[in-house]
Amino acid sequence: MNKIFVIAGIMFLLYVSSYQYKTVWTNAAFADTTDINPNKSSELSLLMREMYNHAAEARKAVSEQRTVSYPKTFLNINTAKPTDDKTKNEYYTTFADLYLQTLEGYENSTNANRVKSFNNVVNACLACHSSHCPGPVPKIKRLLIPLD
Repeated sequence: MNKIFVIAGIMFLLYVSSYQYKTVWTNAAFADTTDINPNKSSELSLLMREMYNHAAEARKAVSEQRTVSYPKTFLNINTAKPTDDKTKNEYYTTFADLYLQTLEGYENSTNANRVKSFNNVVNACLACHSSHCPGPVPKIKRLLIPLD
């Protein structure tokens, strides 16, 4: 029962927050996906860096009224090994599944709703990172496309 409320809350958050962000984005360099961790990065952290790079590319594509297909490796979000095994709890899977659903929505979007669909993907990332790993939240927020 709690899971239903969490999912409903996340969907409401995505709906409301996609209209409120008026962030200014600069065309900064994409994230480096090379392993900068001397103890080796986990599969999940490397996958998420790839996801960030894809989102940055997709953001640019939205401004050009086109989409970019997501790599099918993103489907490994539920099986990739995290740095800390405690990261993956029942809520993680819910957030991961929500992210994959928003990716599908973005990929199937039309020009009329592409910005909203893209922001839904970014908001799915923010929803998870707000509760699990808040470090990249500021960087992820810069991906949002302001709605005029």
